[in-house]
Amino acid sequence: MDLLTQCSVNYQTLLNCEYRFTLGRKGKLIELILRFSESDFHHLAGLHKLKDLHIARANRSTVFRQILCGKITYQTISKSQFFPEIQDRINTLPHLATLLDSDHLIFRYHRNAFPHSSIESEFLLKMGDGTTLDITFLFLDRSKQDVYFCRSFFPMGKTDYSKGQMRYTLLNKEKHHLIPATASSSTTNSTNPI
Repeated sequence: MDLLTQCSVNYQTLLNCEYRFTLGRKGKLIELILRFSESDFHHLAGLHKLKDLHIARANRSTVFRQILCGKITYQTISKSQFFPEIQDRINTLPHLATLLDSDHLIFRYHRNAFPHSSIESEFLLKMGDGTTLDITFLFLDRSKQDVYFCRSFFPMGKTDYSKGQMRYTLLNKEKHHLIPATASSSTTNSTNPI
């Protein structure tokens, strides 16, 4: 399967999931609910960086569906002169669910620690062990509905964005399946502690 298509197929499985993180720090608890949308895929894959291609400015949900059905492929995006900037993201993105299901560290993210970065985010997940899974950053921000979404995603390069950030203790993590995977499944939501 085309690598970009594989990214979209794997990401599509997350559209029916939410993660609930219970975090603790200095006796205070925070609950984060993370959900996924078609339009978030565009930025996670770095497609906004391909400024010489129409897909950088096109409707994000439409681009996602065109990738799913094979109208936009890895070959399509590799023609961009900016493709080397996102190649590592594309190689890592198929593993996003695996990274989320594995152990990771959670930090409150303060952009002022990295003035060269334009990432606006409230929380940072540092995922992967550096051996079987590359160390990867997932930046989370809050929507108007107080649910978190994925703001940005990329493997760690020279900059460790967790340095100088306030770390939380992950007390509990659950993965909820919001919609049955098949028509024959029950209509109730299922919860899996991870």
